[in-house]
Amino acid sequence: MTLKDEESDIQSTLSDAPPDWNSDDEPPDDHVGDENTCSRDGAVRKVIQKVGKGLERPGQNDIITLSFSTLQLDGSDSLPSLSNTTVEMGTNKLPMAVEFAVKHMRVGEVCEVRAPAVYSLQTSPLCGRSLRTQPGVLPKTDKVKRRYRFLPAAPRSVSEQAKKDLLNFRKAKQEATEKGEAFDATSPPMFRASVELLSITCVLALTEDRSVTKRILQKGSSRRQPRRGDVITFSYTIHGDDNARSETCTLTLGKDKLPFSGLRHVLLSMKEEECCLARLSSTAALPEGEDFSETHEPLLVSLEVTLLRWRRRDLLPVGEVDTPAGGGSDACALLKTEIRQGPERRSHDVEAGSMVLAAMVIGEGEASLLSWRVGEGAVPGYMDVAVASMRFCESAAFEASQIVQTCRPVGPSYEGQTPLRTLKVSALDPWLVDLLKEQEVAEDSPKEGASAQPLPIPADWTMQGEVKSWSDLKLSKDGCFKLVFLAATEAVDLCLLEEDGQLHFLELERAHGNALAKVGRFEEASEAYRRALDAVRHGSLYKALFPTERGHIQGAYSREAFEGEHPLERMSEEEVSTRRGQLVALHLNLSLCATKAGLYALARRHAETALGAEPGSAKALFRRGQAAAGQGDYEDALQDLQKAAELMPQDRGIRAEIQTVQHDLRAHREAQKNMFVKVFQPPDRVQGDKQ
Repeated sequence: MTLKDEESDIQSTLSDAPPDWNSDDEPPDDHVGDENTCSRDGAVRKVIQKVGKGLERPGQNDIITLSFSTLQLDGSDSLPSLSNTTVEMGTNKLPMAVEFAVKHMRVGEVCEVRAPAVYSLQTSPLCGRSLRTQPGVLPKTDKVKRRYRFLPAAPRSVSEQAKKDLLNFRKAKQEATEKGEAFDATSPPMFRASVELLSITCVLALTEDRSVTKRILQKGSSRRQPRRGDVITFSYTIHGDDNARSETCTLTLGKDKLPFSGLRHVLLSMKEEECCLARLSSTAALPEGEDFSETHEPLLVSLEVTLLRWRRRDLLPVGEVDTPAGGGSDACALLKTEIRQGPERRSHDVEAGSMVLAAMVIGEGEASLLSWRVGEGAVPGYMDVAVASMRFCESAAFEASQIVQTCRPVGPSYEGQTPLRTLKVSALDPWLVDLLKEQEVAEDSPKEGASAQPLPIPADWTMQGEVKSWSDLKLSKDGCFKLVFLAATEAVDLCLLEEDGQLHFLELERAHGNALAKVGRFEEASEAYRRALDAVRHGSLYKALFPTERGHIQGAYSREAFEGEHPLERMSEEEVSTRRGQLVALHLNLSLCATKAGLYALARRHAETALGAEPGSAKALFRRGQAAAGQGDYEDALQDLQKAAELMPQDRGIRAEIQTVQHDLRAHREAQKNMFVKVFQPPDRVQGDKQ
């Protein structure tokens, strides 16, 4: 150990931090005899006589049970005390010093509170809205220590009176000392009390003005909470009214009107099967949509609310289409309404390449077991989106509008495509009936995180079933159907594939992309080509064939993972030529799709990548020329197209593109000439100036 290390150890030993301060920068544990400050001005302090349990401390509006007895109160003959009393914090029912201390106590803790005598007034400390002069801004006060800055504060009149009492005490003591008289008082007027915190009942403030609060009577069984747009079923009873009956409502949050406007905040904060006591005041106690006027008397309503059940509703984006005016971003979105919550989270994502098994119900018909591979176009795109949003054993109702149905229709067939299959598994029928049943209160439905019983699904379900066409299912005109998500396989991991597997995957995705490009679905074709390229672009062979894609950083040394390998030496010239042609074709197809989508910079980059492997490729020059013309670089575009014409003089498409670019170049030069023709000429005079 060096001398510097020894000095650092000595400094850490002599640190001001308490010896039991842990490495997570949390405050130390309480001990008997500890003295803590409880107010911002430092006037209220507590001395711990018995350490409490747990971590919970009471806050504003919480209901507490405590006992306290006054030990000293200078200037008063009465010594107030309470025994096993339940009060609500912030309601001016406790001495201010006691409430200051209780905010820093834990259940079972006993302490002695010490404060100036004026702090014995029966009022509450300032906090929340009563502490701020404007939202989010603390009032200007005297200089406060950093560690006291966020503690509760006393009203200014009380703190100023405490300062006056202290100054009077010091002045009287100084005068007595100067006169040589005896001064019996050893401190300014003080208030001391022994306080024991017995219990805490948490009350949550749900609005900034505390017009809506709730106290949990029974905790919920789920971790999720409703959102705007969800369908909920709840019951409420007016608390304190013996003649009131329980009312049960089923409605959509944010769409249907509630009996009380403040009830929306309560429902959004609850969990399934939770019961709470909500208190609504002011405008929150009025029916939703009714304004508060001066003629209204102060309102206060207490409700016992139970959230019986709720079903989540989501809008799942399917794709981007040109929607009519006013259609909004939700026009091409699949509407999902949950029927039964899925008990199990998926261990892997459902993505392109995953095999899925789901039961589908159209209208009032029977459930059909369907299996397909996601992303291959055997089903419409909204079906892939639907299963990707579900958990295992979850059932949901979907509504696909006409725009959604035409957004991503069934794809064209191609060689190697996994077909849509329908299965017959009689053992699953009772399960499907139960999962698709809508109940008012799902008492026996599986809860989130619970483990579901294993379903009787055949192990080889991916290969079973009769091949079927999507058009045979005949979706209803309103596009409504129900799904139960039963099983799924994990998509193939491209990093774990051997060379033969990578080539097979590349051929399948390229065939898929070619089929989509033939029918003009270039966006989906681009996704297929990109997946095909991802299967090989990280390998040594791809980097050897495409020197521009090696990933070198200019001005820095970068070591490749395959440095020292020479994959081309292990292959014949014919194999190298075939492999190069396959990969170049992928880049050229990606360039075509990007050009059709108006992404000319991306199209140009793919064409340049292809030229890096085949500098004399006429098709790559043609694609780069098209992309350059789309960017407005007509000179570069013309050069590439003329080179492509020299290599393929019989190609009419290249000659037609050259004529189009030449015409655009002439128009561009003419526009530039007209733009600057009158720059140096004086402005024309108006008729009045000539006269």
